[in-house]
Amino acid sequence: MEQPEVVELARQRPWSGQDWAVDLLAAFPEVLARTVDRWGLVIERAHTDGVGLPVLEVRRGDEPAVVKFDDAGTDLPQQVRVMSAAQGRGYARVLDHADDLGAALLERLGPSLAQTTPDGVEQVDVLVGLLEQAWELPLAVASQDRPGEKAEQLLANVETEVAEGGWVHRHRASLDRAAGLASDLVADPGTDVVVAHGDPHSLNALRRGTGHAFIDPDGFLCEREYDVGVVLRDLMTEIDTLGRTEGGASARRWHEAQVTRVSGRLDVDADRVSAWAFTERVCTGIWLHRLGFEDEAEHWLASADLLTTS
Repeated sequence: MEQPEVVELARQRPWSGQDWAVDLLAAFPEVLARTVDRWGLVIERAHTDGVGLPVLEVRRGDEPAVVKFDDAGTDLPQQVRVMSAAQGRGYARVLDHADDLGAALLERLGPSLAQTTPDGVEQVDVLVGLLEQAWELPLAVASQDRPGEKAEQLLANVETEVAEGGWVHRHRASLDRAAGLASDLVADPGTDVVVAHGDPHSLNALRRGTGHAFIDPDGFLCEREYDVGVVLRDLMTEIDTLGRTEGGASARRWHEAQVTRVSGRLDVDADRVSAWAFTERVCTGIWLHRLGFEDEAEHWLASADLLTTS
């Protein structure tokens, strides 16, 4: 694969026309060329499964690897810090990194959990097992967020979207509920913290041998309940199916049962897990809409609506 093809994929991202993306995309051809030259890479394939710049499958001599670039939504130096500290336990291994280029060379893993395991409940169980490993990292590895800062960020996202009005009016009940839950989490921040992955979903867990390993950690200090809430946030297919076939009440009961089951396995507070899961579901929809992924955003907010009690 040639470099101009990768650059064109970057320019086709849904967010490419936004003001903040102009400098990022203008610099990308040079960043890409210097990265390839720095490590003597051959580009084999580019992935655009995520929402940022393309992720590249490459070869450095005979060694298969992956290149991840820093972009507007990524703190790549912190990702490298977390994965380097993990030394392969629960996370992909870092082969090299170049802070001056905003690029990291990572162990090449297999397909994502989303591709190999379509059942949402099975995905949850794999992700929970990985979290138990990821949470073993020393707290010093984390970025210096305050324990309540994540809840404050989510609350601000919801309040900003409500204030701007527009497209969210049809999901107002879900946004109001998310704001209330986030406010409660801000008022009562968890103090038993770990180095949270921050986004432990099925596209961020890739096959390694007979198991899996995480990629793309945020690596901030937060309670365990936050990561567990993100895992349970993603059970949209099952919730949508139950909502269509048996109604919203059945979907809510099923989701509550999953929260109880997983919280019991990990010995965490089920009510806080449920609050994080719902708030993250709403904020993911908001974030995707801001990036230009409008259909996906509607799907997330519709799922939240289904879980919002009348």
